[in-house]
Amino acid sequence: MERYFSLGLFRLLPEFRRLEAEAQEHLKEEFALLLRRYAERGGSLRAYSLVGLSAEADLLLFQGAEDPKAFQALRREANRTRFMGYLEPVALFLDRGEGEPGEDPVALFPYGLEGAPPQGVKVLQGRQVVLLEGPLALLFPLSVAEGGYLALPRGFREALDDLG
Repeated sequence: MERYFSLGLFRLLPEFRRLEAEAQEHLKEEFALLLRRYAERGGSLRAYSLVGLSAEADLLLFQGAEDPKAFQALRREANRTRFMGYLEPVALFLDRGEGEPGEDPVALFPYGLEGAPPQGVKVLQGRQVVLLEGPLALLFPLSVAEGGYLALPRGFREALDDLG
């Protein structure tokens, strides 16, 4: 069944790293709790780390929903957290398609692929966006060649800890 999905790319602002360690931990825990609560209420939500893999973004949030209003609901809740004040949205890609990512690394191609995806990867095909899931050995060269975003799956708190 076709669903809506949202892929949000975020960059951590340098001001966050200037906070005391205790304040950083508190803000990350508050935000991770919000993401866990949203996922436990039945929302399809996954976090990915781009730290060390992209100069543009540090965090990818994948959200799948039956109704695009769910995207607004999550963003409203996120905007109420203090941590969101330290995350700069880099890009937001909305689409409709089938499937949902699992537990493997992903490569996001916001404007599709030039050629066919390699054998051995799972394809989540939107109407425009392509999200591939599979081994890094297959995704890395394709991401470099086609300008995709390579991201590693993390738990919510782990993704935030990767930020610093």
